[in-house]
Amino acid sequence: QYWEAAHAQLAPEEKAVYERVLHKTSLPGELETALAALMQLLHRATGQKVFLLIDEYDAPIHAGFQYGYYDEVILFMRNMLSAALKDNLDLEKGVMTGILRVAKESIFSGLNNPGVYSLLSEDFSPYFGFTEAEIVRIVSDFSVKQSEDLSTWYNGYRFGGRVIYNPWSILNFLDRSERQFQPFWVNTSANELVRDLITRSDSALQEQVEILLSGGTVTAPLDDNIVLRDIDLSHHTIWNFLTFSGYLKPVSRVEQELMPLYELAIPNREVRFFFHTTIQHWLSRQIGDDRLRHLLQALLSGDIKTFGKWLRDMVLETLSFHDTAGQEPERVYHAFVLGLLVNLGQSHRVRSNRESGYGRYDVLLWPKDPAQRGFVLEFKKIDPEDDRNSQNAMTSALKQIQEKDYAAELRAEGVQNILGVGVVVNGKQVWVESILL
Repeated sequence: QYWEAAHAQLAPEEKAVYERVLHKTSLPGELETALAALMQLLHRATGQKVFLLIDEYDAPIHAGFQYGYYDEVILFMRNMLSAALKDNLDLEKGVMTGILRVAKESIFSGLNNPGVYSLLSEDFSPYFGFTEAEIVRIVSDFSVKQSEDLSTWYNGYRFGGRVIYNPWSILNFLDRSERQFQPFWVNTSANELVRDLITRSDSALQEQVEILLSGGTVTAPLDDNIVLRDIDLSHHTIWNFLTFSGYLKPVSRVEQELMPLYELAIPNREVRFFFHTTIQHWLSRQIGDDRLRHLLQALLSGDIKTFGKWLRDMVLETLSFHDTAGQEPERVYHAFVLGLLVNLGQSHRVRSNRESGYGRYDVLLWPKDPAQRGFVLEFKKIDPEDDRNSQNAMTSALKQIQEKDYAAELRAEGVQNILGVGVVVNGKQVWVESILL
């Protein structure tokens, strides 16, 4: 009824603008001021100033960045938000939610000093999702029997130090009669940009993603002033984007002179599923499901000769000379093989760069059934100063696995059948041998 009253009071020229906006035939500047015009009409009809609520204000900016009209959408958003929020006498209060605070592009320049509350702020931290106390009530009211699984799947976010559950996923879980745990939030269309960032990133960042998937952490400063146009230029920017988007969580903070550093980790099983499937889809496109299956079967059966053959073929077709020609090519192979092994998640837990015995192994495959075979993988490049050829490097790699007792962690958990695997690399050449531990 308010809108009918407002529409009745429109002057002829206002009605003409309204009709053009409604039928998507508006003039270039009319869309930029359409929101402010609507607020003016509502104020005129009701006598009350307007509360303006904008959810996911930055979604058009993400789309512009992803599909090539970033500059245009930045200009449009700046003009539209300025018209609606800056010195607008029809505005009572404005509230916007989004992932990013797009500050460098000056979208919010001059907007009367808006208050900004990020996931690092304690203000309003209980209202970003369900708190642990609310989950206790939900478990009771809805008779949720698997409360521990509820936490494993949808818990893990931290806002201002407070543990928060994903409200979208919790509500979707409760809304289904079968009550099966599955990814809800990570199946939304908003993941396209994140998938692009992961699959198009360089080998160093992909290695860190594999470390995250194996249960580890990455360290980065966090700054909510993210510039999307520069996101490919810095790993720190990508970690910031993933954190403020909900794909990582800060687990600890280390004070530094200029800016604190945060240890970042994957928050829960739902997000881990997203990272896993993203890498799996990339591998399927690059390698093929059948070839990947043959490689993994060869490894699990202990047929290291066949495993090495499949690995060499995949390296030749997938990795570039630029990837493998750096100072630390073994790190590239480490990340690549780790991505392949993540597909063994049904039978093995994958660990990377953890301490065991008297040192830190590269990759450990930990069978969920202790009666099955476990693996320790060590990657080594041919060093001209220490290793005259591939065999010298292989001997060094296998000797390191034994002398550092990398299998100690597996034996402590009852795994007796353990295979040490050396992977020696030189450019795009790969040699693989094994030893019983």
